[in-house]
Amino acid sequence: MLKLNNTKTTSIVLVVAMLAAIMTIGPVVSSFPSALAHYGVDKDQCKDDEDYYDDNKEACDKNLREHYDEDYNGNYGSKNIDDDDDDNGGNGGNSANQGIGQSQSSRQNSQCVSGDDTNDSCNNLSFQNQENEGNNAAAQSGGNNGDDDDNGGNSANQGIGQSQSSRQNSQCVSGDDTNDSCNNLSFQNQENEGNNAAAQSGGNNGDDDDNGGNSANQGIGQSQSSRQNSQCVSGDDTNDSCNNLSFQNQENEGNNAAAQSGGNNGDDDDNGGNSANQGIGQSQSSRQNSQCVSGDDTNDSCNNLSFQNQENEGNNAAAQSGGNNGDDDDNGGNSANQGIGQSQSSRQNSQCVSGDDTNDSCNNLSFQNQENEGNNAAAQSGGNNGDDDDNGGNSANQGIGQSQSSKQNSQVVSGDDTEDSGNNLSSQNQENEGNNALAQQ
Repeated sequence: MLKLNNTKTTSIVLVVAMLAAIMTIGPVVSSFPSALAHYGVDKDQCKDDEDYYDDNKEACDKNLREHYDEDYNGNYGSKNIDDDDDDNGGNGGNSANQGIGQSQSSRQNSQCVSGDDTNDSCNNLSFQNQENEGNNAAAQSGGNNGDDDDNGGNSANQGIGQSQSSRQNSQCVSGDDTNDSCNNLSFQNQENEGNNAAAQSGGNNGDDDDNGGNSANQGIGQSQSSRQNSQCVSGDDTNDSCNNLSFQNQENEGNNAAAQSGGNNGDDDDNGGNSANQGIGQSQSSRQNSQCVSGDDTNDSCNNLSFQNQENEGNNAAAQSGGNNGDDDDNGGNSANQGIGQSQSSRQNSQCVSGDDTNDSCNNLSFQNQENEGNNAAAQSGGNNGDDDDNGGNSANQGIGQSQSSKQNSQVVSGDDTEDSGNNLSSQNQENEGNNALAQQ
């Protein structure tokens, strides 16, 4: 079973950001080696014209070593370099990195100091909404190498990520009353209908290869974080002030789908088969702190309310065929790792000190709901090894996890009455209709 926690689910979003960075700077970075590799000489002439090589030996050595690395041993007459990708190639196959990312961040700070009353002031409101219907789609064919290759097969990395962060701080100091002030309200919504889809065919190596097969890494992640702090100090009454309200909603209907065919190696290979890693993660975190100090009454103030909802209908689906190795192989078969995770965390703290009455104040309310209808499904065929193999067969790890955490603390000190105050209410609900389904042959 997969062990799911906040770090893992949130990390999916970070992977997307990394993918986006790779896609942006990749073409620029890839141009550097070719630019540096010339050294004022022509590579082909250095390789094929011995007189040209002798006349420009130092520059040609740098040029050829940059292009052919260990295949060039520094001696023109005995060098072992070949431009043919069928034999002795360094890499084989195709590589695709695709990412869709949405990120929102909000920070708000308000402070009010009044000699008399503070009315309808120093409130923070944040509204964040993200909707995605875009897809990542990749089709790869080929990736076959001949002999003595370091790498083979195709590689696809696909990610869809949505991230929202809100931080709010409000402080009110009033010589008399504080009314309808220093409240924090945060609304966060994420909806995804985008899919990751990859089809890979080929990835077959000949002899003495280090790697074989196809690799697909697919992730869909949604992350929301809200932090709220409010403080009210009133010489007289504190009314309808210093309340924290946080609303978080996540809905995912996106799927991860991968089809892999091939991944067969010949002899003496280190790796074989196909690999698929698929994950769907939803994470929500809310932290709230409120403090009220009133010379007289505290009414309807310093309450913390947190609403968290997660719904997932997305599936992880993988079909793998092939993954057969010849002789003396270290690994064989196909590998599929699939996970669906939902995580919610709420922390609330409220403190009220009133010279007279405390009414309907310093209450903590937390509502958490998780619903999953997503499935993990994998079909694996092949995974046969010949002789002297260390590993064989197919491997599948599938997990569905739901986690909820709520911590609440309230303290009330009143010179006279305390009514309907200092209460903690936490409601948690989890519903799962998802399945883990596996077929291996």
